Amino acid sequence: MKITCLLLDDDPLVLDLLQAYVAMTDILDVKAVFTDPLDAHSYLVNNQVQVLFSDVTMPHLTGIDLVRSLQQPPLVVLMTAYPQYAMEGFNLDVIDFLLKPISLDRFLKAVNKVTSILRVSTPNQELKPDVTAGLGSFFIRTDAQFVRLHYREVLYIEALKDFTKINTSDGRTHLTLVNLKNLEEQLPPGLFVRTHRSYLVNAAQIESVSNLEVKVGGHALPLGQTYRERVTERIVNRSLIRRQH
Repeated sequence: MKITCLLLDDDPLVLDLLQAYVAMTDILDVKAVFTDPLDAHSYLVNNQVQVLFSDVTMPHLTGIDLVRSLQQPPLVVLMTAYPQYAMEGFNLDVIDFLLKPISLDRFLKAVNKVTSILRVSTPNQELKPDVTAGLGSFFIRTDAQFVRLHYREVLYIEALKDFTKINTSDGRTHLTLVNLKNLEEQLPPGLFVRTHRSYLVNAAQIESVSNLEVKVGGHALPLGQTYRERVTERIVNRSLIRRQH
């Protein structure tokens, strides 16, 4: 399955570059390309795509205002040459924020984030292999060596005083000096979910969720009140089998 997308930028040269990058991924299916945000808005009201790549500063309607105007916006990746818009964009829960000029490797990282989120939210649909070889694994530095860990083997990640501890399904633990916040920012957001200020959990490994705890690989981890609604919505409600009336 390919990921459907819309490309929006008032600069035709940027659109040409994006389409060249898209052709290299073999996973994105461009359904529409627009230079006018009003035309893009009309298209999105009447058609569905899975991800919107949108410029921020455009005539008539900014990319941020466009997203706000949609009742059910797709996943959004915003693009701009002005970093001051980043905070406002992230407040809209955009998937990524690309600063221009956009490099290929940075574009691919954004696509990886989208792919990871769609894998979790649509588990019964197959996506093509990762657009970069490293999406299925990552390296951490522990002691004097670098260790490769696969996302699927990570149960949960725990913040300690001076370290972050990564717990894997084979019972091993790995300590790294990268703090939990920085680690969370570098991991695919669709694969991991924060359940507590001290815990980051592999969403695919969650066995049960209650008001106070999340069970992962036989471990009962605390579920903080601040994170409860997000965990319930992202993990439970999206895959809950409901009674038919």
